Amino acid sequence: MVTEALAQRFSPTEYITKLLDLSIADNCAQEELVKKQFTIGIAIGTVMIVVGIVWLTQKDLKSHEESVEKIRLGAYTGDTAALIWIAQEQGYFEKNRLQVTIKGYEAGKLAADALLNDEVDITTSADFVFVSNSFQREDLRILGTIAAANTVDLIARKDRNIKQPADLRGRKIGVTRKSTGEFFLGSFLIFNKLTLADIEVIDLKPSEIVESIANGQIDAGMTWQPNIYKAFNQLGKNAMRFPGQSGQNFYFILISTQQWLQAHPEAAVRFIKSLIQAEEFVKINDQIAQQFITKRFNYEPSYTQAI
Repeated sequence: MVTEALAQRFSPTEYITKLLDLSIADNCAQEELVKKQFTIGIAIGTVMIVVGIVWLTQKDLKSHEESVEKIRLGAYTGDTAALIWIAQEQGYFEKNRLQVTIKGYEAGKLAADALLNDEVDITTSADFVFVSNSFQREDLRILGTIAAANTVDLIARKDRNIKQPADLRGRKIGVTRKSTGEFFLGSFLIFNKLTLADIEVIDLKPSEIVESIANGQIDAGMTWQPNIYKAFNQLGKNAMRFPGQSGQNFYFILISTQQWLQAHPEAAVRFIKSLIQAEEFVKINDQIAQQFITKRFNYEPSYTQAI
């Protein structure tokens, strides 16, 4: 592969620069409720890192000779971004001479908005969020992939006579615009011979979807876990759930800008190294990682055990 050849020929700084020049960055209830395919570092210990992974398996950076670099990180406060929070908890950023300031967001889309507004340097978001913004921002770059997940579902109220997808016609459906939820809502409608014109789309944050479907302001909502879990608990027997992804995973990625990566190639390499170390920690300490996730995100233990 071209990345392997680059890794053998160039230093970490040159390696990232070459990747940028080649544009290699990719532009492109309870039991039934929680039966989802959720693959993240804490589940299978696999992080597909696009930038720096080959080099970092061959060479160890001389951290003591490097200056501390600052990174403003916008991170989703949920399990698909768990490696970020574990790396912080275990001190891997600091060990790699990084001063990482993390700002949490309840949706990757909101974190990406912060990147677009130059409030953060790197963000964690779903792949669709990257695509939906790349048409206006050609400088966006994918730094790596930290999770593959199948957690998006549509939940509806039975008392609105919604028993099958066709019953959604004319209904108010909550979704977070420009999120992976919006993408899967569109595909869900197509697969069920419906269009956006057949429904009324209500743009809401994930937490607002849970609140709005519980109090009856909307008839259904397309969102991801653990919001589905929370909504299902509130609705109880009044909840109707439809699989939202049709077996198609979405990928949770690290997004930055070409300008930042060109200006901070060493920081990017150290950041990736920190996540790889977090992955290795999880492989050895799965139970500790689960306990941390439960506490950090205020999850119910039954939910964390099911992911």
